Amino acid sequence: MMVVGLVGACAPATKNAPDGTEPSFESDGVSAVSVGELEIYGAGGLPSIPIKLWYRTTDSELNTFGESRIRPGYKAVKNGEPLLSRSSPLIILLHGSGGDPDGMAWLALDLARRGALVVAASHPDSSGGDPERLSILHVWSQPADVTRMLDFLIKSEWNTRFDPQKIVAIGFSAGGASALLLAGARLDFARFPEFCETQNDGACNAFRGHFPAIDEDFLLQANADHSDARLAAAVAIAPAFTESMTKESITDLSTPVLILSGELDQQLPPATHLRDVPERLPQDSEYREIKDAQHFSFLPVCRDDAASILAETNETFVCEEFGEKSRNEIHQEALGLISQFLTDTDVFQAGR
Repeated sequence: MMVVGLVGACAPATKNAPDGTEPSFESDGVSAVSVGELEIYGAGGLPSIPIKLWYRTTDSELNTFGESRIRPGYKAVKNGEPLLSRSSPLIILLHGSGGDPDGMAWLALDLARRGALVVAASHPDSSGGDPERLSILHVWSQPADVTRMLDFLIKSEWNTRFDPQKIVAIGFSAGGASALLLAGARLDFARFPEFCETQNDGACNAFRGHFPAIDEDFLLQANADHSDARLAAAVAIAPAFTESMTKESITDLSTPVLILSGELDQQLPPATHLRDVPERLPQDSEYREIKDAQHFSFLPVCRDDAASILAETNETFVCEEFGEKSRNEIHQEALGLISQFLTDTDVFQAGR
């Protein structure tokens, strides 16, 4: 079902809640979405991995999560009793460089409402902090974290609350690259600095200063096999490093993938970074380009006064849209495409 195309509206837009937060899905009279936390403690020199979980619950006392100076946050139950079964999908979300789990909450809320157990980590090498550190380019780190997360969850008390045959990775930006690597894509990472010699986009400019530190050991780790055979499907949203993925590995992906890009992505323009990737996808995979979406359209909605705050650091682009669609409309299109893909791959039941 390999599909290549520019999409418009594919799902009805959902307005934000009256207080400006993302929709919280708490009003159907049956269940709300709950948020919980876990930590995978490090051993053998490995760092600890803090994990956030979203899932359906019958509890109803709502709290606000993910609130910041520029984000209104979202409503959910804290540590509610899980309403999950052995047939529930397990969906792992992977944030972008410098991101955090709540940056993916607009996805988590919808997927949890559809019956999935959704988890996301604050990945030690690529979460918030100093964006100048070289570890931001450690492309092997997030996939390794996911493997540790799966090992842990399968042995934990949560193992009766999801189907091990319905495990999905969904990532944004650098996390999108991780989702593709977990699905079987392989890197020839030396091609990235070579590619950036002729490009002046956001991603190349952000990482250019790290190129002198890329040595043989770095390339050996980056170009290794980072796949995990336990995945049933993967979704890559505005994925990074696709220009450096080998053509053979894209053609021979071991897991069905959906790649979503934004028509107006200024960090990773699809015309250059994706090049011939869509045409090389196997028949069980899809590529879709969302009209009007820019790179940061796939982050949470922003407060009304966020632009004035971000203007202090010349980062208003994080919250502004360049086309006619609102961020919420773009989110709904992405959610519609992801839901349909997961239904087509039998992760979600039809009609859910």
